[in-house]
Amino acid sequence: MTTEADHLQVLLVDDDLDVLAANARFLRVNEISVVLAESVSTALQRLTENEIDVIVTDLRMPEANGLAFAEQARASRPLIPIVFFSGFAQVPDVVAAMKLGAVEFLEKPVDPDELLRVVRSVRRTHYGTLANQRQVFDGGGESFSLKMRVLAYEKYVIESSLLQHNGHVADVLNALQINRRTLNDKMSKLGIKRDTLIEQRAGSNNEQES
Repeated sequence: MTTEADHLQVLLVDDDLDVLAANARFLRVNEISVVLAESVSTALQRLTENEIDVIVTDLRMPEANGLAFAEQARASRPLIPIVFFSGFAQVPDVVAAMKLGAVEFLEKPVDPDELLRVVRSVRRTHYGTLANQRQVFDGGGESFSLKMRVLAYEKYVIESSLLQHNGHVADVLNALQINRRTLNDKMSKLGIKRDTLIEQRAGSNNEQES
């Protein structure tokens, strides 16, 4: 059965044209659809023109940095997963990226196999386990009430963080800047089960490897 996850389209953003082209070629050889942008302004235009599923962006670019781009991208696509990479990132940069919902942060020069692994991981986790929430919040339009969309987004954020931190609650609390009681209340209200979520991802990984 073909699903949305089988046809991910990646937006690659990098002002280094040689690196941009090399990464694009590698992903395309491995049957990943790629859209290219050499600047933030071009990337924002590509985002409106194409059905982008994953953004992979350099953190530092002359026109504007990747964090500024991510903020603008999330204004129109709140749930889109973003992968950052940089050869000069400092701790505050990484923290800011994570607060913007980065699913991964890679060191530059990016190893092509690692980039492919990350993209495929997004395919399994983000567009597998979280498909229903994304449909409600990001694609539901007027079919869903504002309350339902907000709840779907809350569920998405918590589940994303649990997956990102492999179920380690302390790391999730730090990433989301909430206390344990609030997290427990939200998980109960939204029907989020940490162990089930991690088991589902492990099952998806096993299927991918077999």
